[in-house]
Amino acid sequence: MGRIFIWAGQGSTIDSVIDTEFLGRIHNQSASELQWQGFSVLEVPIGLSLPKAIAWINIRAQPGDVALALETDTFPSSNVRGTSVFYIANNAERCTQAEQVLQSLHQQVPSLVSRGVQPDTAAETGSLAFTRQIKIPSLVLSLGFVTNLEDRALILERSPQFAQGIFKGLLHWSRRLAERGIGLPFPPIQISINGQICDEAGILVEGNAYVPADTVDQCAIDITLATTVRLLNYGGIAYIRAIDLREAGVFVGWDADTHTALLRTLLPFKPEALGNIIGSGHLPQSDYEAFLHQVNPDGLQKLPDIAQLYQEEAAIEGINPDVAFAQALLEASFLGFSGLLRPDQNNFGGLGSTGGSRESASFPSARIGVRAHIQHLKAYANEEPLVQEVVDPRFCFVTRGVAPRVEQLSRRWSAEAQYGEKILAMLRRLYGSAGLL
Repeated sequence: MGRIFIWAGQGSTIDSVIDTEFLGRIHNQSASELQWQGFSVLEVPIGLSLPKAIAWINIRAQPGDVALALETDTFPSSNVRGTSVFYIANNAERCTQAEQVLQSLHQQVPSLVSRGVQPDTAAETGSLAFTRQIKIPSLVLSLGFVTNLEDRALILERSPQFAQGIFKGLLHWSRRLAERGIGLPFPPIQISINGQICDEAGILVEGNAYVPADTVDQCAIDITLATTVRLLNYGGIAYIRAIDLREAGVFVGWDADTHTALLRTLLPFKPEALGNIIGSGHLPQSDYEAFLHQVNPDGLQKLPDIAQLYQEEAAIEGINPDVAFAQALLEASFLGFSGLLRPDQNNFGGLGSTGGSRESASFPSARIGVRAHIQHLKAYANEEPLVQEVVDPRFCFVTRGVAPRVEQLSRRWSAEAQYGEKILAMLRRLYGSAGLL
């Protein structure tokens, strides 16, 4: 039977008592339970950074092992709470494993609010290093939001129950892998590129589709655009994990019925143009509405014209409406306004007010709020004059043209270092829901 790696990792840092004491306590109690059952547990040293923890695991990992990261979360609104498990996207097997871990935890702590299992593409940054860069099957368990009083109380007071739930989930996961074996030889899969089945076959490794590297080369895919690319040698052939090609601007899907990896490289934009603020969008209004209905149908019901407003206002000023709408989804919590913004402010871009006020700007209507958001993006993206009368209260304070790409909004529009990456991640989710990326 394989070994189990546990890392008490990415705490919220909002409260060192919770980050160190609670995560460490859960980590130790879960490991003790597993060891008592005869499992070999490798406890990643507490305090390692994420890159060092990943390296620590990869040096020791063997086929059949699994890894789990424990973390806490925060949110600007204290009303947001709940537990979730993240798995690598497009991996149905890992999704099932995540569901088992979450179910086991909820059985031991029934008062937990479950946020369900989620692909790591749903994370704010669009992927999670712990699920992508570790050589063995891995999951990230977000135990709750320490900014919520109910979650915080559970986190501090119910550590034995948390540990018992985690232990049972890992127990089931590891045993199922042992029953299945380590997966050698890897089963072959079909590869479809732009709707055509390739002569070359791929392989399925731990639920992830891998495609031959020479097939990727033939498609002229620039894998240097991807921040993480996992390769392996099998049968004298180098294979690339398909999901990693997504960051290189390739649509990656999976047909479970035919065991086919779906790749599409014929996209309406170049991968390097994905984050450009100036330009026309690639999605119709209906795709905005379909995505919003999927993530927050209540937001669409309360703001039925929001997609149309972004398309119209962005077109007037030459701003990419896809980028603007993705940013609005990020800033306004999928138009649920569960952060610092209120619905009555009509402030979809998180625009600040003037005069040093603590409260963000407010606008008299949804259209004016969208217009202000578009104007603020234009202020950053180029030096062209506005077409319409200025309604953005901070337009004159922006150094014009300093940020033509969303990545350059980091530490400008927001103090967050990864702010631009979060917008790109939301944009990829929007395109993915439309079958574009």
